[in-house]
Amino acid sequence: MITRNVVRAAFPVQPLGEVVEFLDHMRRPVKQTDRIEGDYPYFGANGQQGTIDGYIFDEPLVLVAEDGGHFANPDRGIAYQIEGKSWVNNHAHVLRPKPCVDISFLTRVLENYDLSPYISGTTRAKLTKGQAAKIEIPLPTLEEQKRIAGILDQADALRRLRTRALDKLNTLGQAIFHEMFGDPGSNPYGWDVGCIGDLLEEAKYGTSSKANAEGNGLPILRMGNVTYDGRIDLTDLKHIELSERDFEKYTTKRGDLLFNRTNSKELVGKSAVVKQEEPLAIAGYLVRARANANGNTDYISGYLNSPHGKATLMGMCKNIVGMANINAKEFQRIKIALPPKDLQDQYANRIDKLEPQGERLLSAVAKAGELFFSLQHRAFRGELLRARRVLRSSSRNSR
Repeated sequence: MITRNVVRAAFPVQPLGEVVEFLDHMRRPVKQTDRIEGDYPYFGANGQQGTIDGYIFDEPLVLVAEDGGHFANPDRGIAYQIEGKSWVNNHAHVLRPKPCVDISFLTRVLENYDLSPYISGTTRAKLTKGQAAKIEIPLPTLEEQKRIAGILDQADALRRLRTRALDKLNTLGQAIFHEMFGDPGSNPYGWDVGCIGDLLEEAKYGTSSKANAEGNGLPILRMGNVTYDGRIDLTDLKHIELSERDFEKYTTKRGDLLFNRTNSKELVGKSAVVKQEEPLAIAGYLVRARANANGNTDYISGYLNSPHGKATLMGMCKNIVGMANINAKEFQRIKIALPPKDLQDQYANRIDKLEPQGERLLSAVAKAGELFFSLQHRAFRGELLRARRVLRSSSRNSR
């Protein structure tokens, strides 16, 4: 996370409004129901939201979240760069850099900026154009800007390389599922078809009690800790204090399936199996499912994370107050093939054998992220030479 203290440390600063031109007046939102898929990316607060059959912009630009961004956790990214023919909705500010600032450098400054001093709104955080224009931007010489951007680009490339390796491992899990069970849409082995509930002992919501950021109590898993590709992400954990009576009701055991019941339409239904032995608390936007004697949660998760499973979830979503939702009863009514339990268990065993490699890759991704953020701070503090040495050392160690 980059703060105003960091950007003020070594270089003169200018308000963002002095170094960019805002193109917000050119944005045009299109409802998902009215959007026709096409050849051009459609961007919002947190990246591409799909495609569309037309474009508004055709140049390199920087987008900064206006609302709906990760303002509470800027390390997840609140700004990004785009180029080419594109469409941007009204949830992201559109910035055209002036000649005094390099676009890659500007992106690196803004992407993890702590914008809390500039945010307004109580129920939904918002970065207005007026406040965005006040954001302080460090402004070394253009040559220095390009050097800083180059170092951070290299560090980010290392981070992305390690993330891609993890993505390939997740793809292997789906390949194993397809090998053993075939395409779940066609059920080629002719197994009986039932519902997810036929394979479960229970499906219960997590706690609605408020978490704390002080580290008191148990770590709590929230919807952001279940990834779209079917993993439990243990970064950015808050904590919660549970009574003895609520402990069993709202904590995990190894093998529990977590199902994200409320989110944006694209993310409802994220699911993953808990592999941690230590109990973790569960927030109310998650459903905790436990298998019965006929089911295995790894098999259920494999189905839900398959292309057919994700398409089924997308088709089930209903909007409630701007959020999509699939409740616990609807989750249990999802149709699924019912292969023999021993085959489900064989699949789970094969997935478990991938776990050590997955843990190593997760650790490598985390270290690459730590390196990136460390270099980011050093570069903006004017410690460019030391940042280069750290990057060279890390690159040698990763070979």
